[in-house]
Amino acid sequence: MSTEAIPEVTRESGDDAPLDDKARVTTLELFFDLAFVFNFTQLARVFSDRMNPEGVLQILLIFWLLWWMYGGYAWLTNHVPPHGKHQRLLLLLGMASFLVIGLTTPNAFRGDGVAFGVGYLLIVSVHAALFAFSGPKAARNMLRIAPFHITGALLIIWAGFLDGAPMYLCWGGAVLLEVLAPVITGVSGFDLKPGHFVERHGLLMIIALGDSFLALGIGTDGAPAGLSVVTTAVLIFVIPACLWWVYFNESEKARRAEVALERQDPTTRSRMALSAFFYAHVPMLLGLILIAAAVKKTIAHPFAELPLAPSLSLAGGVALYLAGIAWFHGILKIGPQRFHFAAAALAFLTVPAGHLGAAVAEVMSLGALIVCALFIEHRWTKQSGHTCYAPTQNLEVVGR
Repeated sequence: MSTEAIPEVTRESGDDAPLDDKARVTTLELFFDLAFVFNFTQLARVFSDRMNPEGVLQILLIFWLLWWMYGGYAWLTNHVPPHGKHQRLLLLLGMASFLVIGLTTPNAFRGDGVAFGVGYLLIVSVHAALFAFSGPKAARNMLRIAPFHITGALLIIWAGFLDGAPMYLCWGGAVLLEVLAPVITGVSGFDLKPGHFVERHGLLMIIALGDSFLALGIGTDGAPAGLSVVTTAVLIFVIPACLWWVYFNESEKARRAEVALERQDPTTRSRMALSAFFYAHVPMLLGLILIAAAVKKTIAHPFAELPLAPSLSLAGGVALYLAGIAWFHGILKIGPQRFHFAAAALAFLTVPAGHLGAAVAEVMSLGALIVCALFIEHRWTKQSGHTCYAPTQNLEVVGR
């Protein structure tokens, strides 16, 4: 996937029409994604310290709000690329807001809730302003959604003054508003550009997978890199490497996804994009957060028994990711589903290997499971004649 920026232009904000139907992701958008993924690192850190039901609830609430607003910015820059000076400055302000949220995430439920809520209010306000400055059509689209965002941010701020069940109810109300927003307002009125949309989310997944990779270094905490640690790190690296392969498949799936969206009318395309690139990506990204959190526990004592919580986190993260991939394939009809669903279910069978045996045993079992799923999928596609999934082929039959 190319990250080449669109050539410089002189158009300022206030123009609804996109400059180029084949627009690709700009370097500023990639920079924005790096700031967003910082929050993933923080969520993995929080969950690594709080692997209990309350920690799970906190991660889910924070993740949903962050992911929803990331989706809002992805749709925004797809609709109007950030070429104007005002748009670029506002997008940089949005990045600063994500930084504020990332810094307050570890204690969002323990004293920093107001600061988190103010950061979130700034994010949604910048998002609304960017749409408002992008022309009357974009402004009308935003008027339908902005009240949900702003009310949710105010609920988070109010939650910062509360404790216990009332605090969680306010957070839950904010999440519920974001869930209801597309149901009530719909997703029509957006002329989505498939090439940009697929590339943007693909680049995000690369960065998120890289975060899982960085967790290897963080987990050692500066300890000497002995033979056992190095060997375990290499074995753990197999997991994100294989998960990359599952998602990208040598970039062929990106083209298939783009074609699947291009074949739809604008309204259906928007609904399909929401399902595939927002909802189906939720288990994938949550899975990567769980994997990163578990890796910090695994790399420290690779040959010791892994406590039950990180063992479940590691297996559950892989299972969520594979289930999300299968869901993604099914929505766009770009690949088989059953192998990934089966591998997701089998991932939990590796928990006894880590909890009753050694952490490295669970890592090796999960790596072998993903490799087997990839090999079986490759054999199936080759034997069934859908190796390339070319755009001219019947895409309806490949989702079996």
